[in-house]
Amino acid sequence: MELALLYTFPIWVAGLLFVVVLMIALESGYRVGHARRETWKDADSGGGAIVQTSMFALLGLVLAFTYASGISRHDARKQAVPVEANALGTAFQRADILAEPGRTELKKVLLDYARTRSFPPGSLQSNEERKAAVIRTLKQQAKIWPATKHMLEQDNPVPMEASLVVAINSVFDAHTFRLAAVFDTLPKIVMWMLLFVAAASLSVAGFNAGIQGRMSRSRMSALTLVLAGLMLIILDFDRPLDGMVIVNQHSLNSVIAEMEADLKQ
Repeated sequence: MELALLYTFPIWVAGLLFVVVLMIALESGYRVGHARRETWKDADSGGGAIVQTSMFALLGLVLAFTYASGISRHDARKQAVPVEANALGTAFQRADILAEPGRTELKKVLLDYARTRSFPPGSLQSNEERKAAVIRTLKQQAKIWPATKHMLEQDNPVPMEASLVVAINSVFDAHTFRLAAVFDTLPKIVMWMLLFVAAASLSVAGFNAGIQGRMSRSRMSALTLVLAGLMLIILDFDRPLDGMVIVNQHSLNSVIAEMEADLKQ
């Protein structure tokens, strides 16, 4: 199975997969334990209680680390958007104080580039769409420096030209920072390992319940749904453009709107 499969499915399909796998593990463990009641007299025989406690402790540890890691990556993506918005706004404003010709050209190039940096939720769900978006933004980015060089050929004060170059470099740096934040995800094997540990833990719990001859399906189903929901949120943190946890791009869209309004004047 391809490790990136969880990242290509719609988020609700991944959540359904978590629920189904965990439910099957729980029920399978219960049925096996129930069938072997005579061999295993009680849940403690063979260290069953110790194994169950240890596995759920391990599951809690893995959940805590992956959840914290997901939050830190999400925070980095949230920070990258206003950083890029500020860089684009600053470059646009500094271009405005320099002389024509070249000023309007550079401002239009910056606006076209800024539009490629705003991604509507759910717009980049496949690898092909992501690659196309990166190519599109790089094509627009390649036009910025030639337009900047054209501006520097005009008769402008040197300090103003220097401040413009610094601002344009900040735009490039913001692009790199945001690109790195978007594509920085948990190693794909971690999500599968988390699913395996959760399934194994529920299987052991179901086995012990089967040995006892009874299981509260309502309580065990609630535990299963809680685990599946938490795992879904962890996965959602690594999918910034779809799902329930989406990075807000309001600051970038506001800058784009201001740039459009300026050029219409």
